[in-house]
Amino acid sequence: MSFEAKSNRVLQYAKQLARDVRSWADFSAALSDQSTGYIAKTFPDDLQRQLFFDSPQYRETNDLLMQLMNKFGVVGGSSSTKSGKFLVRIPKTIHQILEIEAKREGVSLNQLAVSKLSLPLPTATGLAADIIITAFNEVHDGYSPDWIIANPEFNVRFMERCRSLGLNDVEAVLNHSLLNVRKNPKYKGRLNPATKRSGFNDYDDYAFAAEIAVRAVQRTEGVTLDRILCDPHVREKFDKLALELAGDQTELKLRCAALNLRKTHRLQPIDKTISQYELVAAGPIRRIDFDHFSSLAGVYALYDDNRPIFAGETEDLRNRLQRHLRYGFPECLGVSADLGIRLLDLSCAKRTTRLDWLGGFITSERPLLNYQKAA
Repeated sequence: MSFEAKSNRVLQYAKQLARDVRSWADFSAALSDQSTGYIAKTFPDDLQRQLFFDSPQYRETNDLLMQLMNKFGVVGGSSSTKSGKFLVRIPKTIHQILEIEAKREGVSLNQLAVSKLSLPLPTATGLAADIIITAFNEVHDGYSPDWIIANPEFNVRFMERCRSLGLNDVEAVLNHSLLNVRKNPKYKGRLNPATKRSGFNDYDDYAFAAEIAVRAVQRTEGVTLDRILCDPHVREKFDKLALELAGDQTELKLRCAALNLRKTHRLQPIDKTISQYELVAAGPIRRIDFDHFSSLAGVYALYDDNRPIFAGETEDLRNRLQRHLRYGFPECLGVSADLGIRLLDLSCAKRTTRLDWLGGFITSERPLLNYQKAA
């Protein structure tokens, strides 16, 4: 069955369901539950499911949900037997803080909440924070908490020191605790300051791989970047994807590239107006003659037929496209091996101009493996 036929089938099911349900929560659960929902069953492939989330049919199902909310009431229609959903009342200030964090991480508020709730609460919070601070200060060797979490060697040292001081929580909890201590104003100044940097300055060679891997894992797991780096099980999925996309790099460099993308605001929701620049078709990537290809800065997009897959900007178009050709895309992403290229030489423009174009293109065209605000 074609993708369009599947999408129409989901919409028809949603219309029938909307006529029969007694609450909007039942409607949402029947359609959107990650394991038993009709959408998950119709689109078992994660990336194809994400493509459906960008479709007109999905927008119509959302309209039906809004109509049901108006019919039953937001609170009155929120009860669903064993739906996996529950309402939590929190102070407005906490709600605002969570919304800011969700926006910074590039995930929905619901995904952020699920990510946080899936972690066990550490015992004796105050004492645990003191131990986390002591362990970090003893092993960090001048590096930041991000480095301690991303660097396998330093992370092992940090885990061993935490446990020798009496903390027996799993690795994901201890790593998250370190980040929470860093973010908490209560502990300001207690973590030793960072005096060293990673020393990596070749991010243009592999930042694209980190970005695609982050987005793929976020779409399939619904997690934040912090969770990707803190939880060894999720981190393993990121590492595998990123290494397949840029096989001549190390896990550490790819993790640091993901952190650098966030620090430079590349992993935040994009809201740009597309610029006047238009890409020029260069044909299938496999047929490009790189001996006569420019090594200039520019922007580009990879296409599977007429569907944009990934857009990027780079200091060296020739090097970047050769990397895409050499490593391709992991099979699990469901991307064709015969991608088309459209590009534009912007060597005379500043990087900020290229980034503005990229933001506008992603907002307008919504490539599958770039983040888009509506996804």
